[in-house]
Amino acid sequence: MFLGEYFHSLDLKGRVVMPSGFRRRLETGCVVAKGQDGQLVVFSADDFEKRAAEVIDAPQDKGGRRFARTVFGGADLQTPDKSGRVLVKPDLREFAHLETSSEIAVIGVFDHVELWNRDDYVADRIAGDETYLEEDV
Repeated sequence: MFLGEYFHSLDLKGRVVMPSGFRRRLETGCVVAKGQDGQLVVFSADDFEKRAAEVIDAPQDKGGRRFARTVFGGADLQTPDKSGRVLVKPDLREFAHLETSSEIAVIGVFDHVELWNRDDYVADRIAGDETYLEEDV
């Protein structure tokens, strides 16, 4: 599982170091894809296949086909290097507003990792914390 919040730099080549606790689960391959909140999501290759099955099984009307194109057309299969770095392609960096030589948020969300523009993540975290405090469970 992936847990925790980390801030790492995106290097000049567009690579980000995955936290050491995340590397083992991603070392055989991972998929970097667009997230629905303007962030990027990183799944192990096996977990992405499970998620892909949900997309394929969804209704294939015009909206479903567009959703599938966005998920799969924007996705990139990667293998972390020996230092645990994952390359983030330029089009995915642009989607998530990630700039090279800047700090980004690397967030563990149980079954996947999210990569965020630091400022966008902090704003989302603050909003999430406020909502969390208001919820009665």
